[in-house]
Amino acid sequence: MNDALVLDKLLDGYDNLKLPGNGQVKVDVEIWVQEVSKIIEITSEFELDIYVTEWWVDPSLAFEHLNPCKKIISTDGAKVLHQIWSPHACFVNSKQASIHRSPISNIFLQLYSNGSVWHNYSTFPIDQQKCMLFYESFHHNFQEVRMEWTQSPILLLKENITLPDYVLIGYKAESVKRLYPPGVWNELVATFTFRRLYGFYILQVYLPAYISTFISWISFYLGPTNITSRTTVGVNALLALTYQFGSVVNNLPKTSDVKAIDVWILISMGFIFISLIELALVGYLVRNDHQSTISCHCSWLCFQCTEWTAAKLDKASMILFPAAFLCFNIWYWGFFLG
Repeated sequence: MNDALVLDKLLDGYDNLKLPGNGQVKVDVEIWVQEVSKIIEITSEFELDIYVTEWWVDPSLAFEHLNPCKKIISTDGAKVLHQIWSPHACFVNSKQASIHRSPISNIFLQLYSNGSVWHNYSTFPIDQQKCMLFYESFHHNFQEVRMEWTQSPILLLKENITLPDYVLIGYKAESVKRLYPPGVWNELVATFTFRRLYGFYILQVYLPAYISTFISWISFYLGPTNITSRTTVGVNALLALTYQFGSVVNNLPKTSDVKAIDVWILISMGFIFISLIELALVGYLVRNDHQSTISCHCSWLCFQCTEWTAAKLDKASMILFPAAFLCFNIWYWGFFLG
């Protein structure tokens, strides 16, 4: 018998609501990753193009006894899939999922003479939170349909998957049991790990923050009497960094946890603010064109110098500020990159 006659014979009187076999079906699942399109940090989403493959055995679709011309029949998946039983699996945490059409629905369906069914389709799910996909049967719980990964559950169709801001560095597949009010569902979890490419942030955030901090130190070299010029330099550096911090925050997710970039900008702003405090002390010492001094009796804290003038304060700041900023950089990059 040819393929059309075999298919007509199989679907004649077929009940697509009846569970195949003895009432419990094992469904093997694979995911083929073709492309990761984008990652949206603000809404905690990522978008990818994948092929989902399902494999199960339905004795009602066995056709070896019909003396077929071929042992494997390829069918019009978009049409035939609705006429046979399927696990009706879905990505439960997706915001949107669609079957790829170019120009027709890309649904592949093969029937084997022993009743095995191979189902494959292309989809674009947009996931939220931690770049994880949760795949499970929507209609059938664990007692009826057991979802399992194949030996090679996730296959990358491209050697390297790289986005403008991220690169895929790892992925894993696991199976968990999820408790719902109607019962226990078998859930397949695919986790994709991306590493950020931070070259953009080096140029757009860190480098300008370095420049703003260095500019604030110029006031130490302008002399104690140029209070107006020194104030302009310090305030402008602080305003520039504050404006840049606002621009960065607008492009980041609204979370309560402290991010590495928050630590960097806030500490940089702290250095600029302390330089303005130092300027206030210098202005106090040279007020009314009189050179005043500050007496300190804690010799161990004041470097054996009990009399502080405006000039001595500037010279100490020339050394202390860069040294403290260097120590902060060593700690920061060692901690967050290490």
